[in-house]
Amino acid sequence: MAHLVRAQSSARLFTQLARRAYSVKADVSFDELKQNIHGVGHRPYLLVDVREPNEVAEGKVPTAVNIPLGSVATAFALPSNEFKAKYGVDRPSADEDTIFYCRSGKRSQNAVDQVEKVDPSLVIRNYRGSWLNYSENALDNKPLK
Repeated sequence: MAHLVRAQSSARLFTQLARRAYSVKADVSFDELKQNIHGVGHRPYLLVDVREPNEVAEGKVPTAVNIPLGSVATAFALPSNEFKAKYGVDRPSADEDTIFYCRSGKRSQNAVDQVEKVDPSLVIRNYRGSWLNYSENALDNKPLK
């Protein structure tokens, strides 16, 4: 009986580790983000700006929803209907990428770490270059690849 319990425990641990390895993908590049924004990306996505509202007022990446870093963990713990009522978009599912960005990438990585704990089923990604990278690259009208 003890062997069976250990085997089940090991199987659960393996499943959790495999799910976590799948749910955290590589950082998002400017080119990939631009493809998503223009509707030619390979997966559905939710783009989340974790900057404060006064920062967002200076400019934001198209299609992004603002959820300040201090609210991220609470937001992603909400039931789907409450998330949609509060933020105006559907709560992301495991079938889409959840991409975080901020000004330079530090707060967005913090958001990734928080949401991994709240909902490990999500595919969570960080646009590490964030607003600084986007605003620099978007102005030169680089063509889609």
